[in-house]
Amino acid sequence: MNRAQMIRFAAAVTLLIISFSALNFFDDWTFQGMPIKFVGTAFLSGAAYLAAVSNFRIDLSPARQAMVFWAVAIVLRLVALPLAPADDLIRNQWEGKIQCAGFNPFSVAPTDARLDPLRREFPEAAKINQPELRAIDPPGIQLLFRFLVRITDRALAYKIIFAMADLAIVAVLLRLIGGEDRYRDSAWYAWNPLVAYSFAGAAHFDSVTILAMMAAILALVRSTATGDVAQQWLWSIFAAILLGVAVAFNLFAASLFLVFLFALRSRAIALAITAVIPIALSMPFGLSTVWNSLGQITQLSRLNDLFWWLAETIWDNPHQRVFHYYPIVIVCVIVVAFFFVCDWKRGSLWTLGTALVLSPVLHAWYCVWILPIATWRRAYAWHVLSITLLAYYLFWDERLFGLPWHAEPWMRALIIAPVFAALIMLAAQKKLLAEAN
Repeated sequence: MNRAQMIRFAAAVTLLIISFSALNFFDDWTFQGMPIKFVGTAFLSGAAYLAAVSNFRIDLSPARQAMVFWAVAIVLRLVALPLAPADDLIRNQWEGKIQCAGFNPFSVAPTDARLDPLRREFPEAAKINQPELRAIDPPGIQLLFRFLVRITDRALAYKIIFAMADLAIVAVLLRLIGGEDRYRDSAWYAWNPLVAYSFAGAAHFDSVTILAMMAAILALVRSTATGDVAQQWLWSIFAAILLGVAVAFNLFAASLFLVFLFALRSRAIALAITAVIPIALSMPFGLSTVWNSLGQITQLSRLNDLFWWLAETIWDNPHQRVFHYYPIVIVCVIVVAFFFVCDWKRGSLWTLGTALVLSPVLHAWYCVWILPIATWRRAYAWHVLSITLLAYYLFWDERLFGLPWHAEPWMRALIIAPVFAALIMLAAQKKLLAEAN
């Protein structure tokens, strides 16, 4: 065993856990300067994370690798639990509660006068974000929170649920990657600070979506790997059901539809189930009501995007409404999918990546959607982006910007430049390996 490498690895893991734990001192962003301290500490944990996963090549038996792997993954999520949750959780709980009271969240906005009695009984009502909008989360999430709010109001319970779903994603990744290096490779996802913060800390529900999406991919792998026709159909149906659940939770998952279609080939008829599930879950709310409410998102302004700010140097869009961009995003995702008709595994990464890069709104936790697939396909530049995107939380310190929630050039450079540097380094490393072989 290389003693120096072991010391570097242990030091990196220790720094990762300590710096990530320190976020608990800077999570109250109502105080002056706290978002800056939070992001600075998060960057430190991100640097330690990159060092830790890069040095997780120490000579350990698979059993000891597993112990180290799971210990770090679980500890990171445990130390994130005390962090203040995101205001999205308050919005989701509110929509669950009004459903229990007989209201349709796709029909009434939080400011609706009919909800005044409920607001008086909801202590966090003043913190509901975008109160003028009706529900913009798909029906699967609405039904999930309708169920959860009947059980508990405590943010800690939601964090535990979403963190457990996140750890289940890790377990699916281990099955997808397989082999002796499965723990070393999966650490890129399992030890990522943005991942641990998003679910165990901020209590975003996206881990449930990602779990369904990754389970669908695992089922698709099984359907294409087996030679038994009955098993192929069974796994294909499982894949279609799970993808449908993912779409019902987040429409972003629909980016994988064509990729699944190409992978299943003659069994693609099973994907009819994928389309039926979100439609069926919309029925209790009224199908047209749901889609009209979800359409409100097209009237929002772009935020923290990776591409359109550059395009708008030659294309004038003064109000920056995102409905201008979504048709282009959809067309680009379809075109990219057709480039990978014969390689659906690469296609899954490229279609989701296209949707993210061209998304006119990019909240930091959106990047987590692609990280399991990027881990599986060893596309490590996405993990660098997940660290630099932690700068997004600087938006809570509005004194740093000329306009509220408007990214300045320095912030875009902070997010994007390291990713390009990583891409260049990875390409050079790949070229050197090819020449050596």
